[in-house]
Amino acid sequence: MEKRTKRKNFLSSFLAILVMAVMLTGSMAQEVLADDYVAGKTGNINLTIQETGEDGTVKPIPNVKMTLYKVGSVTFDGNVHFVADNALQFTEIDFENLKTADEWYKTAETLSAAVKRADFNGSEMQSDAEGKIVYSNVAEGVYLIVQSNPDDPDVSVSPMVLTVPFAEESTGWTYDVQAYPKAVTHEGDKETQIQVTKQLFYIDDAFNIIAMNADDATYKMGLFLDKEGTIPFRSDYMKDIRLVNAHSGTAVWSNVPDGTYYVFELDENGSPMVINDLIEIEEGKSFYYNVTDAGENESNEAVISQSNSTESVSYVNNYYNYIPDGFSLRGFISINKKVLVDGVEDTVDDTFYASVFKAESDGSLLLVETAELKQNGTVTLEVSFDSGEEPESVEYTVMETDKEGNPIDKDLFPYEVSGEGDIILNKSERYTNSIDITNSMETEPDPDPTETPTPTPTKGAELTVTPPEQTVTPTPSDKPNTPDSNTPNIPNTSNTSGNDSGTTGRTSVKTGDDTPIGTWVGILAATIVVAGVAGFAVKRKKKK
Repeated sequence: MEKRTKRKNFLSSFLAILVMAVMLTGSMAQEVLADDYVAGKTGNINLTIQETGEDGTVKPIPNVKMTLYKVGSVTFDGNVHFVADNALQFTEIDFENLKTADEWYKTAETLSAAVKRADFNGSEMQSDAEGKIVYSNVAEGVYLIVQSNPDDPDVSVSPMVLTVPFAEESTGWTYDVQAYPKAVTHEGDKETQIQVTKQLFYIDDAFNIIAMNADDATYKMGLFLDKEGTIPFRSDYMKDIRLVNAHSGTAVWSNVPDGTYYVFELDENGSPMVINDLIEIEEGKSFYYNVTDAGENESNEAVISQSNSTESVSYVNNYYNYIPDGFSLRGFISINKKVLVDGVEDTVDDTFYASVFKAESDGSLLLVETAELKQNGTVTLEVSFDSGEEPESVEYTVMETDKEGNPIDKDLFPYEVSGEGDIILNKSERYTNSIDITNSMETEPDPDPTETPTPTPTKGAELTVTPPEQTVTPTPSDKPNTPDSNTPNIPNTSNTSGNDSGTTGRTSVKTGDDTPIGTWVGILAATIVVAGVAGFAVKRKKKK
């Protein structure tokens, strides 16, 4: 498709140039045919907007708006002369010195820019279903026909210059002029555009390059067909870039045909200024500008190619050795944002914001700028100083906030925040600095304290109880008391732990205690079972 488009455009251009060459060759014979000229006679201009395909077929292009401008008049001194309008004398165009069709096309490009600059009024009409436009009862003179909307995404029509009357060698002067402007449709073509971005900088005494903002300033950018900047690119070759509290702004030319173009900054008169030439505003105050491409290489070329680069980006950089009125230096604060989940860098669904604050004289903080942060990435916020100031250093405070710049409530915020605080921008560092803000979240709970489980009896298992060690204390007498063989030794309930004898501190029951040993064993077993069941019940409850 791209090759077809190229062939189609080439053939269409060739045929258009051929038609133009025939027309203009006739118009150059004006002095020879002077006897056929009728002064003051009106004529008609018949335009046909059409495209010639690669196979030679012609396709009319409907609904294209074209504007007709009268850019010159006729003088007669025995010969016919076409003279540019007084308002266009600055173009230094001399119609009688145009010898080739290419020269006439370049003149049309120049005039299309000039009529815009000189604020000419034109007559607009739209092509019909057959691509035709007819301007009737047109006074004698020189006319420029241009596309009303040069950014039309569907079709491009090159500007064209013609005369009324028009000289033909075979028929003499004709007042019914037929014209076929070069037209190309963009069906199947890729969208093309040239972007030009204006940037402002200040160079201090130490040759530091510092970015500047303009309160309100307008700059003129121009796009040309030649490297000298003498042939403007179509009627909208000049665009304004207005900077309002801004460091940069961009102008865009859309629907640009394949080719090489040249970017210039224009002076107040719309004329290209010399690149890298020092321009003095007043004594001791000057600036210069250069043009760089997307790779920061110094070049004012902008190349468009359907088969390669369909978009071109250029930067027009102004460097001042002073701070103009209404301009201010600016700084950059880069915020590096990290998000840690359980100590590991991660991305979460939440959106984070941070704000830059400036301390007021009363100690309060004034909100300067707020930006959405990039998780585990960096965003840069711009800050401007007071107009005309050149401080050695400026201090700001950076805090995590909501979208409106309100500091977050740390008690409700689900993350632990670290890294917020003051940051200083130093002139020696071109007012640039960075700060790290980290948000941490723990999702794994702390392990429960270790609990000693209460023994739980196993259902159906035999419970074995080992009674405590028993000690029998002899009855004080002249000779030991020999107990009855049928009376068991039972531990006494009274504690004698204060005994120094090294015994276990347990004594026998009082003489005469006749509680059977079986009863004691049963009570002890029952106590152990009840305690075990109680412990089992508590553990179950905790699980719930």
